[in-house]
Amino acid sequence: MGRRNSLSHFLFMIYLQFSLIPVAELSLEEVSSTDFSAPPGHLEPLGSRNVQHSLEVINDFLTPMEFFKNYVSPIKPVLIRGGAKISPALTKWTDEYFLSLPESNDFNVTAEQRKKEIRTFPAYDVSFKEFVSTYRKEDIYMVNGVPPFLQKDVTLPPPLLCNDIVKDKLIDTVMWFSSGGTKSVLHNDDVDNINCLFSGTKELLFIDYKKYKKQVPIDFPSGGYSGVDVDRVDFVKYPSLKDVEYFNVTMKPGDCLFIPYKWYHQVRSYDRNIAVNVWWKHIPDFVPQDCDMEPNQTLDNFKFSSLEQEASNTQEQEGFMKYMSELIANGQVGFREFEDKLKTESAIVGVEPFEWNDKLSAVARKIFQVLDKDKDGLFSKHDFKLLEEDTSVESVVENELAKIEDIIEDQVESNYSPQVEIKDEL
Repeated sequence: MGRRNSLSHFLFMIYLQFSLIPVAELSLEEVSSTDFSAPPGHLEPLGSRNVQHSLEVINDFLTPMEFFKNYVSPIKPVLIRGGAKISPALTKWTDEYFLSLPESNDFNVTAEQRKKEIRTFPAYDVSFKEFVSTYRKEDIYMVNGVPPFLQKDVTLPPPLLCNDIVKDKLIDTVMWFSSGGTKSVLHNDDVDNINCLFSGTKELLFIDYKKYKKQVPIDFPSGGYSGVDVDRVDFVKYPSLKDVEYFNVTMKPGDCLFIPYKWYHQVRSYDRNIAVNVWWKHIPDFVPQDCDMEPNQTLDNFKFSSLEQEASNTQEQEGFMKYMSELIANGQVGFREFEDKLKTESAIVGVEPFEWNDKLSAVARKIFQVLDKDKDGLFSKHDFKLLEEDTSVESVVENELAKIEDIIEDQVESNYSPQVEIKDEL
């Protein structure tokens, strides 16, 4: 009898060892997110179990008019196989070449810490030479405008070689440089974008903005990105993502990819990885007409508006704070007066015709409640003083203002021709 009890105790201890201890090792966050009734794909990488479609592939850039009619205007992504082969960067951009350039000593670039993107994590400046000398050994990657001394190596994508584009619609270039293993957040951009890959491999997931904009959680609208963990998607926290369909595409060296305005995307890179984005202003239904330009022109021949835009954004932000202080110059305002003023503030609502609706009013009320620090139903000089001392308010207000911009943009977009349905390309 005693042996039987000892055996039972022994078996019970084995049970504890192999069944209970692993649960105890889970973090509180993992335990709270572990829902055994959750749908397939819960706590797995983004899109693992969702329906995925292949992206359309073409073997070369079309003419500017054809490219805009077929892809840019209907807001349809496409992979251009071999589209970057006209750029000298494809063969020239080795580490040895970079280090041989005297300008690399003095030109500073922005390095992001941690290859899995965390946008709240601080970046730092480093000389281009130091970055190239250390990036293979450290958990960093470079995100920076193409350095001036490298712009001669990158050809402007042929569909953009039109006078009515290069005159005033080019916004920025971005150079992405890593040893591989980077993972972006799920995000979208308020511009049209061609990404060309010169080294390594990239895998991208796309989500159709028009079709799924109500289901993709953009927790940080001022930055246009979601807080979802792209390696462990929590369907308890983000249940709407389980029904989203994706388009997937793999880029190889020499490929270019058109990333349309507002389309959600997530990027993973492998091996030594260098790519350049060219951003330009999105204009609904715009098709360039004046495209009789010399071919194969490089980035150094063109002007991009990013610096002017940054200055403009800063002025708008400062102008908004000045506007807030002027609003309470006579002492205080209630919500209705605040809302009426907000409707006419062009720095926030833009200049396109729109209808102020209940959605916009609800966002305006939330902003007002944030500004009303003492909760007396009024925005006053006392509140303004408290706001200056509370640095957390700025990001909250920015996010809500971004929501207003998105709602108005959707209204403006709906006034143009409807988007075509994107079908799976086999």
